[in-house]
Amino acid sequence: MQRMRKLLVLAIIGGIVYWFLNRGGSDDGQSATIGYADGSSVTLDPGTPELDRLVQIASEALVP
Repeated sequence: MQRMRKLLVLAIIGGIVYWFLNRGGSDDGQSATIGYADGSSVTLDPGTPELDRLVQIASEALVP
Protein backbone atom coordinates (compact mmCIF):
# COMPACT_ATOMS: atom_id res chain seq x y z
CA MET A 1 0.00 0.00 0.00
CA GLN A 2 2.84 2.37 0.87
CA ARG A 3 4.56 1.68 -2.46
CA MET A 4 1.36 2.40 -4.37
CA ARG A 5 0.90 5.69 -2.53
CA LYS A 6 4.46 6.75 -3.41
CA LEU A 7 3.89 5.82 -7.04
CA LEU A 8 0.67 7.84 -7.15
CA VAL A 9 2.38 10.89 -5.63
CA LEU A 10 5.26 10.55 -8.11
CA ALA A 11 2.80 10.32 -11.04
CA ILE A 12 0.94 13.43 -9.87
CA ILE A 13 4.18 15.39 -9.44
CA GLY A 14 5.35 14.24 -12.87
CA GLY A 15 2.07 15.37 -14.42
CA ILE A 16 2.32 18.78 -12.79
CA VAL A 17 5.93 19.23 -13.95
CA TYR A 18 5.00 18.14 -17.50
CA TRP A 19 2.08 20.60 -17.56
CA PHE A 20 4.24 23.41 -16.17
CA LEU A 21 7.00 22.89 -18.73
CA ASN A 22 4.62 22.66 -21.71
CA ARG A 23 2.33 25.56 -20.87
CA GLY A 24 4.97 28.15 -21.76
CA GLY A 25 5.55 26.73 -25.24
CA SER A 26 5.77 28.86 -28.34
CA ASP A 27 2.60 30.28 -29.77
CA ASP A 28 3.44 29.35 -33.37
CA GLY A 29 0.19 27.46 -33.76
CA GLN A 30 -0.55 23.83 -33.42
CA SER A 31 0.45 20.81 -35.40
CA ALA A 32 -1.34 17.51 -35.77
CA THR A 33 0.15 14.05 -35.99
CA ILE A 34 -1.87 11.36 -37.73
CA GLY A 35 -0.95 7.76 -36.95
CA TYR A 36 -1.80 4.80 -39.14
CA ALA A 37 -2.45 1.16 -38.24
CA ASP A 38 0.87 0.05 -39.78
CA GLY A 39 2.77 2.20 -37.28
CA SER A 40 3.66 5.02 -39.66
CA SER A 41 2.64 8.60 -39.01
CA VAL A 42 2.67 12.04 -40.58
CA THR A 43 2.81 15.43 -38.84
CA LEU A 44 0.98 18.40 -40.31
CA ASP A 45 2.80 21.62 -39.44
CA PRO A 46 1.21 25.03 -38.82
CA GLY A 47 0.33 26.90 -42.00
CA THR A 48 0.02 23.86 -44.25
CA PRO A 49 -3.20 23.61 -46.27
CA GLU A 50 -3.77 20.05 -45.06
CA LEU A 51 -3.75 21.13 -41.40
CA ASP A 52 -6.01 24.09 -42.15
CA ARG A 53 -8.50 21.74 -43.83
CA LEU A 54 -8.33 19.25 -40.95
CA VAL A 55 -8.99 22.02 -38.41
CA GLN A 56 -11.93 23.28 -40.50
CA ILE A 57 -13.48 19.80 -40.67
CA ALA A 58 -12.98 19.26 -36.93
CA SER A 59 -14.52 22.64 -36.12
CA GLU A 60 -17.57 21.87 -38.24
CA ALA A 61 -17.93 18.48 -36.55
CA LEU A 62 -18.00 20.08 -33.10
CA VAL A 63 -20.78 22.58 -33.92
CA PRO A 64 -24.19 21.16 -32.91
